Amino acid sequence: MEDRFYRDAYVEVDLDRIYRNYLEVQRLHEDKTFIAVVKSNAYGHGAVRVSQFLEENGVDFFAVGTLDEAIELRMHGIKSKILILGIINPEHINKAIQHRIALTAPNLKWLEAALKHNTGEYDKNVWIHIKVNSHMNRYGTDDVEEIKEMIEKIEASDHFVYEGIFSHLALAASTSYGAQKEIDKFKTIVESVKRPQFVHVLNSAGSLLFDGDFTNAVRIGISLYGYYPSLMVKEKSQVPLNPALRLITHVVDTHELKKNDFVGYDETFIVDSDTKIATIPIGYGDGLLRKHTGYTVKVNDKHYPFVGRICMDAAMIEVDAKVGDEVIIIDNHYDSPQSLERFSAHVGTIPYESTNLFSRRLPRVYKQSEQYDVSNEILK
Repeated sequence: MEDRFYRDAYVEVDLDRIYRNYLEVQRLHEDKTFIAVVKSNAYGHGAVRVSQFLEENGVDFFAVGTLDEAIELRMHGIKSKILILGIINPEHINKAIQHRIALTAPNLKWLEAALKHNTGEYDKNVWIHIKVNSHMNRYGTDDVEEIKEMIEKIEASDHFVYEGIFSHLALAASTSYGAQKEIDKFKTIVESVKRPQFVHVLNSAGSLLFDGDFTNAVRIGISLYGYYPSLMVKEKSQVPLNPALRLITHVVDTHELKKNDFVGYDETFIVDSDTKIATIPIGYGDGLLRKHTGYTVKVNDKHYPFVGRICMDAAMIEVDAKVGDEVIIIDNHYDSPQSLERFSAHVGTIPYESTNLFSRRLPRVYKQSEQYDVSNEILK
């Protein structure tokens, strides 16, 4: 393995499972372009390695959140189309053109500024996807006349290309009725303007529940990594997804405690009888939260809780274990007590946020056909 790591904690990512998820969703939308969303470090799974793997296996369109993320993929050899879903500063338009990046245009004002800042130093096209505000009120416009003017200005320019129009569903993971209203609004706007090469509105939740027959692309984020956007989507969808991630560590120290001894900061946990405590080298500096106290992990096929305060670099478990024993914090099975859903629910959040919290201190170990390779950003 080219990169190595020197700590007893890591994120394991099963690339074969990610590929199966891609096939499952693509099977639902065989006539649509698959846009793999790899923003925020591929939801914590590692954007570079995941993108390289998917590109090797037929995916030719990626979406990120920022220009920096797009450039990172280019610098690591990704040649496929990359769309930035967020809004870049128009002053940076030439850097996007240099790296052949497709951009989101939220409104006419942004577009005019981008056109103004284009110096022409790179004789390359810049592809524009107009963002429609169908309900979220985050980015975009729902003014049809404004969109028409944007299209006219794009097509009148030398290097700007009107390539796409899209929106994002605010309600697909919570209410099918509300999501359908958003889709209908977007469709009405699309049918009122010139149609570009790509029309997309279905995100993970939308793609699992709707057909979107007037669109020709789907944007898949969380479901690419094996997770349903919500329990409602899981119950309604017929698509079997495969969780790709495990969070694994090992016991590095143990202590035998007597009754009334305490564990960790602030004496928040006092043992009520003689017991044994195991320490693992992972904490809130890696993506756990202090609220994970009480969450159960798997040690030697049994389940034991975190006790005391979660520390920045360590956490403690009430368990009779020995140094070196494996500890599974997150497993890749839905019915596991260590599923990502349960890990998230314990602290009142969702899988999206949990995986995004895994810091670069945690090496990513990629599994493919029983072979393993490591990405360690700390030692790059």
